[in-house]
Amino acid sequence: MDKPEQSQSSAALDDLKVVELPALDPIPFFAASMAGKAMAELGAEVLKIEPPGAGARERHHGPRAERNPGPETSALHLFLNCNKLSVTLDLESPRGRDLLMKILDGADLVFNPNPPALNERLGLAWRSLCERFPRLVVVSTTFFGTDSRYRDLRGGDLIATQMSGVGFETPFNQVTDPSNQPPLKAAERQADYLTGYTAAAAAMAVLHGRKRTGKGQHIDVSQWLAMVSTIRINVGEISHDTPKSGMYRRLMVRRKTGAGWIYPCRDGYISFRNNPENFWAGTVRMLGEPEWTGDPLFATELARLKNSDALDAILIDWFMQYGKEEVFQRAQAEGVPCFPLYNVREVAENQQYQARDYFADCDHPLAGRFKMPGPPYKMSRTPARVSPAPRLGEHNATVYRERLGLSEHEFNALQSDRVI
Repeated sequence: MDKPEQSQSSAALDDLKVVELPALDPIPFFAASMAGKAMAELGAEVLKIEPPGAGARERHHGPRAERNPGPETSALHLFLNCNKLSVTLDLESPRGRDLLMKILDGADLVFNPNPPALNERLGLAWRSLCERFPRLVVVSTTFFGTDSRYRDLRGGDLIATQMSGVGFETPFNQVTDPSNQPPLKAAERQADYLTGYTAAAAAMAVLHGRKRTGKGQHIDVSQWLAMVSTIRINVGEISHDTPKSGMYRRLMVRRKTGAGWIYPCRDGYISFRNNPENFWAGTVRMLGEPEWTGDPLFATELARLKNSDALDAILIDWFMQYGKEEVFQRAQAEGVPCFPLYNVREVAENQQYQARDYFADCDHPLAGRFKMPGPPYKMSRTPARVSPAPRLGEHNATVYRERLGLSEHEFNALQSDRVI
């Protein structure tokens, strides 16, 4: 695939050609979409393959623009698919798979989110692709891995969160009544997105290694283990600590064993930490050095841990006198880690985000003008980019006619037969 000329300045990955396959399983799974997004923000050409007619699953998840509600204006689609190209292709069709092989022949990397059995039926198993295209980096994003005893089982964000142990620990150090405060799941599909970033990071490492060897390879990324990676250090509690230790009890019994980390205040909640000693000294100054802080109950870090419920009650009484922004300013002025808990609107309106230019203006022909989260980093010489998500099949003619050389008759026939 020849890449069209770019009018903008060069980007970090503008020499890479990436293909992102659609998730064909009935369970929505957006890991490959996030992986493709991560590469596209860095300038890689990401060609998104979508089923004809319906398009990718994220097009069918709201919310949508009020003035033009439909699959082109889904907020999830606009976010996950910015900077990408879109072509439609029926991978269930033999002719569709033949076209895919021609596309992959010029690609550096392919993200495939489909289960192993489905890939084998379609002739898209990773071993087949690696054998046919020795330089291609093939990234499988699945629920449980392509070669595991659970490889053909159904998974998803909820299952990965709970199977990994993340859900059991949530909310961490906040549970006071385990029987009535069950494990929670993080909002939305965070396991999907973490899996996507894990896949993109692994792909970057392999692409770097290919510069030396000239050979691609398979990368097997499972959603379940991507989530486990966030709590790997906690597994050490099983062998390196005693059942009586505070950390062991927090992890294994799900019971709060020390000072809280989330506190209510007059207009919401704050995160706040008063240990170790340097943070406690700042807390005392923030409180105005009241006499009770010198009580033996709170004189040492160990004493404050033993009497954390009493300390939390006193702190809450003080916090409830102030709004979260004022608590934040007072605590930070004394060097104490503290930050307000923001809802989505407060995040969008926060001055720190604005100072970072995190939200980028985006103009879309159907969704209109809106702000969209940008990448969580800045690059001084090759800045990331944000351009509108493509319309379904917007680049069919460019890819099939100009790049693959199909005649007008062949192109029209594929459209009539709904192969593309």
